Amino acid sequence: MPQPAHPAGDSVRRAGTDARPGDLLLAAGTPLGPAQLGLLAAAGQHTILARPCPRLTVLSAGNELTGPGRTVLPGRIWESNSFMLAAAARQAGCTARRHPVARDDPDEVLAAVQEALPGTDLLVTSGGISMGGEHDIVKAALQNLDTVSFCSVAMQPGMPQGFGAVGDPATPILMLPGNPVSAFVSFYLFAVSAVRARQGRGCEQPDTTSAMLTAPVRSPAGKTSFISAVLDPATGEIAPVGQSSHQLTALARANALIIVPPPVTALAIGDAVDVLELPL
Repeated sequence: MPQPAHPAGDSVRRAGTDARPGDLLLAAGTPLGPAQLGLLAAAGQHTILARPCPRLTVLSAGNELTGPGRTVLPGRIWESNSFMLAAAARQAGCTARRHPVARDDPDEVLAAVQEALPGTDLLVTSGGISMGGEHDIVKAALQNLDTVSFCSVAMQPGMPQGFGAVGDPATPILMLPGNPVSAFVSFYLFAVSAVRARQGRGCEQPDTTSAMLTAPVRSPAGKTSFISAVLDPATGEIAPVGQSSHQLTALARANALIIVPPPVTALAIGDAVDVLELPL
C-alpha cells in the first residue's frame, strides 16, 4: 500500500527557529537553573563567566538561647532565628550555614565573628543590638571598629540595625535585632537586597502589589510598619494576622506583609494598602 507523501520540510527543524545568530540568550544576572544550563550547552558554550552562589553565615548571640531538642531551663528560650534566617538565605539563592550561638561576652562574640568569616561572603548576626546597656553584646563587641555602624531605622518591627564590614579581606556584615519577626523582616528588606547585588541582579527592593484590608490596623506615628498578613490573590483582599515582633506563629501563617507608611497611624476595613508578597 503506497505511503502518503510528506510535504517538503516535514520533520525538519531549520537552523534559526530556536535562536538566531546575534540573539541574546541569557541576560547578565540571570540565575542559572536546569533550562539555562541546557541552553548554554545547546549553544556550544563550554565555559561562561558566572557568579557563584553567595555564601552566607548566620550567628545568633545570647545567654538565653538553647538549641531545639534540649531542655529549656528557667530564663531560657529555644533558639530559632538562625534556622529561620539560614532557610531564608537558601530561599534567596545562597548557600547558608549556622554558626554556634555566641554567649553574652564581647570577647566571645568577637571571636565567633572571626571564626565565622572564612568561606563567608555575607555574615548576618541576630540579637545583641537592641536591648540597651549590657545586653547590647554584639554592639559592645563591634562598635569600636571603624568599619561598622549602628543606627535606628524608622520601621516596625526592626528599628535597631547594624551594618558594615569586618575582617581582612573585608566581609560585609548585617547585624539584625533578636526578636524573630524583626529579624525576618529586616532580612527580607536588607539582606536579600545585599544577596541580589552579590548575584549581579541589582539591589532594588521587591515589587509591591495592592490589596484591600479585611480588618483594621494601627501603626505608630513616624514609622513604616510591616504587618504579617494573609493575601488572597483571587479576591484581592488581605487579612492582618499579627503585628508584634515576637509572633512567629502569625508570621508562619503569613504569605505577605502589609506596608503602612509613616504618615498613617490607622487604616480601616476596605482601605487599599501596599503589600509585599513573601516567597513561599
